[in-house]
Amino acid sequence: MLRKLWAVTGVVLLLAGLLTSTAFAQAGDVDRGRELWETKLCKNCHGTAGEGAFAGPRAGDGKSPEEWIAQVRNPRFAMPAFTDAQVSDQEIRDMWQYQQSLPAPTSFALKKFDIGSNPHPGLVLAAQKRCVACHGDFAQTIQFRFVNNKRTVDTAAVIKQLRTPAQLMPHFSEAQVSDAEAGEIAAYLQTVAASLGAAQAPSTLPVSGGDQNTIPAVSLALIIAGAAMLGSGLLMRLRRQA
Repeated sequence: MLRKLWAVTGVVLLLAGLLTSTAFAQAGDVDRGRELWETKLCKNCHGTAGEGAFAGPRAGDGKSPEEWIAQVRNPRFAMPAFTDAQVSDQEIRDMWQYQQSLPAPTSFALKKFDIGSNPHPGLVLAAQKRCVACHGDFAQTIQFRFVNNKRTVDTAAVIKQLRTPAQLMPHFSEAQVSDAEAGEIAAYLQTVAASLGAAQAPSTLPVSGGDQNTIPAVSLALIIAGAAMLGSGLLMRLRRQA
C-alpha cells in the first residue's frame, strides 16, 4: 500500500510540474516579456513602455496573444513581418503579457523624425517607411555595415536586406517598399557612406539570439521531485525482487 501511495504521489508531482510549465509557457511571462521588448527592439516603434512612438501603442491594448502572433507573422498596414527564427510565438506571448500588465496610454501622437529643411528624397522615404525608428539617419549602420567592411552601398544590397534580412531586421515586401523606392533609399545611403570615416559599431544594432525560455522554478522542482520519487520507488522494487 505504501509503495503504491509513493508511486501515485510521484506521478502527481511529475504531472503537476509538466502542467504548470505548459500553463506558464502559454500564458507568457511579464519579466521575460519586459526583457524581450528591449532586446527585440519593439520599443523602437512602439515606445519604451508600449506607449507608442513611430507606430501605435501596444500597452494594455486588450488584444489576445493570438492576435499579436497573427500581426507579427502577417502584419497589416506598414508593419513588416518577423519570422519565427527572429521572434518565437512564445516570445510574442511573453511580450504580450508584459504589455497587458501596463496601463493603456490616454493619448497618442505619432512620433516624427527630424529630416531637416531640404532632405534627400531617400531620407524622406526612409522616414515614411519608419526605417528611421531603428536606423535614425543611418550614419552608424552604414559605417558599421559598409564603410568599415569596405562594402559598396547600392540598390541591390538594399533590396537584398529588405527581402531577405539578416539578424533582427524584419522582412519588407515589395508592396511595403518597392524596388524603385529601395533605389531612392540606396541613393541617400550612398551620400551617407561618402561622408563617413571610421567609427565604432552602433550600440543599438539589432542582434539575433538571446536566452531561450526556461521552465519556471516551481515547475522544475515538481518535475524533479516526481521523477525522484518514481525512480526511488522503482529502485526499491528491483531490490526486493533481487
